[in-house]
Amino acid sequence: MIKEIITYPTVPSQAFDGVVRHYDEALFTLLQDLKDTMIENKMEGLAAYQIGSPYAVIVIRKEDDFLEMINPIIITKEGNLNPTESTGYYPGLTGKTKRYQKIKLMYEDRQGTQHFLTAEDELAVVIQRKTDYLLGANFRVRMNEDEKRLLDTKLEKSSNNITLESCPTTEPTTIKNILRILTFTLILGTLGIIAGLFASSSLFNILKSIENYVMLFMLFGIIVYFFVAKYEGKKYSNCTSCQIGNILGTTFIQTIRLGLLSIVNYFVFW
Repeated sequence: MIKEIITYPTVPSQAFDGVVRHYDEALFTLLQDLKDTMIENKMEGLAAYQIGSPYAVIVIRKEDDFLEMINPIIITKEGNLNPTESTGYYPGLTGKTKRYQKIKLMYEDRQGTQHFLTAEDELAVVIQRKTDYLLGANFRVRMNEDEKRLLDTKLEKSSNNITLESCPTTEPTTIKNILRILTFTLILGTLGIIAGLFASSSLFNILKSIENYVMLFMLFGIIVYFFVAKYEGKKYSNCTSCQIGNILGTTFIQTIRLGLLSIVNYFVFW
């Protein structure tokens, strides 16, 4: 029977990683449901978890046949690949992952007989993707942070036509430099306050004047950061919540730092 494939953002209601202990008609029905669903959706692999079953069962399309795997466990891993994958949980979307190039796994067939299989390249990738589901995960956990943020943007935009170039996941150099200057200025202001606690009266007045300029410079820097970050964000029409998108949050943090510095400055120099 063709089953509905669970897709994002729905979370499967069943618990996962249910070890199969009974090789009976219920298992055979589950295997057939997986095959029927794969054929209907033209899929190369499917885990029971994807159709709402808690059992550790996956079916892989291998040439013109199906490979049924019950309670699969990957026991050895070799090499690395960075394939671009797709999965039924995120229909229409792809992501670049990190996988092992060669794996060896142990599994059982529908009669409970134990088997070992060595898989490489594409077959190894498909098996790894399906076994992720048996752990309650999906291919997102195999991505680096940039790819995860890119996938999140694709989900937000409901489009796969977004790249790291069209939606950068790191802050532009200009913004980084502004934040570095603000951090350096904050440190300088803090050191000035500490020095003010032990300074002579003449040096105290000099430090007081310097501290005022430091705080004004920080305020100016925060304003510059806000408008530069806003300008950079407008360059990327596909990017609404990327790394550069958290302008208000960063501005708020910098303002809080300036506020704390001002309070301490008041008690020390005034």
